[in-house]
Amino acid sequence: MGKRFSFFIEMIVKKIFIIIFLLFVCQYISFAQVVYVDCNTGNDNNNGTIESPLYSIDKAAEIIQSKDNDIFIMKINPGIYVLDKHISVFTEKEMTGKRIIIEANILPDDTLWTPEKMPVILSSAPKGEFENKRWVVAFLVNENHVTIRGLKFQGYAYPNTQYFPIARMNGQKTDLLVEQCMFVGDQQSAAIQVGVIGNGNEIKLNHCIFYKANNAVVYFKDSGNGIKKGNSLTNSIIYGASEAALWTSWPDSDFIFKNNIIANNERFWVRYYVNNSIYKLNNSVIVNNKKYQIEVTKDLKQIEPDYKFIENDIVKEGN
Repeated sequence: MGKRFSFFIEMIVKKIFIIIFLLFVCQYISFAQVVYVDCNTGNDNNNGTIESPLYSIDKAAEIIQSKDNDIFIMKINPGIYVLDKHISVFTEKEMTGKRIIIEANILPDDTLWTPEKMPVILSSAPKGEFENKRWVVAFLVNENHVTIRGLKFQGYAYPNTQYFPIARMNGQKTDLLVEQCMFVGDQQSAAIQVGVIGNGNEIKLNHCIFYKANNAVVYFKDSGNGIKKGNSLTNSIIYGASEAALWTSWPDSDFIFKNNIIANNERFWVRYYVNNSIYKLNNSVIVNNKKYQIEVTKDLKQIEPDYKFIENDIVKEGN
């Protein structure tokens, strides 16, 4: 009986050590895949852990880009972050089963969240980084499977600029998720030309707010086959766009539009003449927009097209 009991105790102890070891390994792996940024307490000579964060988003992006580590996630602490050049979102690492995530360390659905906890992204990048000399970009996405979450983007302060906080111009890339983000601009002082602009498939916006951006979202060109797939706008608010709330420039096969508030914009929906897709609008409030739907013709005139939306539970009256 004594030997059996000792053996039993020995087995329990071994299992406890194994569990502790596995928990340690899992925790190490979890930390190893994340780089932390804090503009108040960080230093770019730090190792980027939660206890020793980096100072700049640019340095954290370099770590994600490098093939010499297993880091795919950037967590940004509260603060004001000024980008003096655009951030290239990509990696040289193998991406199979992985996802690049750039997000606030405290997200809006966390119990500790308050508006002050939302990291603020400003750009002071000079014009001229792109072929179009007026373009300025905060995050240039050039990778598949990217999430940007929980950040607040302010407008660009210099005049005569087309500022794009989030842009994906490579139409061959797919799967970009932008959620729980705010885009706050003002045409006269700190403009946002387009909050999110992208080519290709699977550009998904969820739980975002666009306030007085010139244009909120532009789903631009296709990936090369003539029709975009997997794009969506859900659970979001677009208010006060001086040009348009939404562009779906090229045709879509399965665009999802639901649970949105689109109010007080110059135009609700704009498309190019090549796009005769029939879009379904679901469970949304669309009020006080000066123009409902606009088509840009081949010679760049703006007309009200004949084709209609399929509307289900759409509120069009009220304030």
